Amino acid sequence: MVYAAVLAGGSGLRMGGSLPKQFLEVAGKPIIIRSIQAFIESGSVDKIFVAVSADFYDYTSELIAKHLGDSSVTVVVGGKNRNETLLNVLHSIDDISDDDIILTHDAVRPFIDKRIIDENISAAREYGACNTVVPAVDTILRSSDGKFIESVPVRSEIFHAQTPQSFGVKKLLSLYENLSDDEMEIFTDSCSVFLAAGERVFLVTGDRNNIKLTYPEDMERAENIIRCKEAE
Repeated sequence: MVYAAVLAGGSGLRMGGSLPKQFLEVAGKPIIIRSIQAFIESGSVDKIFVAVSADFYDYTSELIAKHLGDSSVTVVVGGKNRNETLLNVLHSIDDISDDDIILTHDAVRPFIDKRIIDENISAAREYGACNTVVPAVDTILRSSDGKFIESVPVRSEIFHAQTPQSFGVKKLLSLYENLSDDEMEIFTDSCSVFLAAGERVFLVTGDRNNIKLTYPEDMERAENIIRCKEAE
């Protein structure tokens, strides 16, 4: 089985407004619905979990019923951080098999495409773990105090992480269930958990349009991406 976990538990405060950013509309459709729809339309995913805060459980269920009405989508209550939220999703999977794969994805990246999804599935099956990335185009500077440059990493070795991050379900669940409470707070994503356990994480090439909608100005870019896709 191939699962997708669309993680939508964030508050989205940087976007402003009364709703978390994943529920805002872009080109007449909620961002979260566009993200879910991408996995449905790929035809490569068997079941989709959408993890949201308890406050928006009913609201999300209603949105899905209105726009998708798809039985392959299950809404799950998230936790207090990303790792706890993903663990709740993993505990919602019945009868985990050795070859099960899960793609974990930010709900506010609505421009994920079939090519990226399929390459994540293939890489997760072959290597056990992968992260979608794009090469850095800007020079990256390191400064621990935010005042003075300490080092300049070699740009050709630097990549910007996107999502999905994809894994074998059994291994991911095993690593998460062995994390301490402190580690659940410290690790910012699942790839960090794999790396800390000495596991390799393969790189899948992402797309410049696979943007994370974070700030108000990102909405204008999203509208432009949609217009370009509709014109093709």
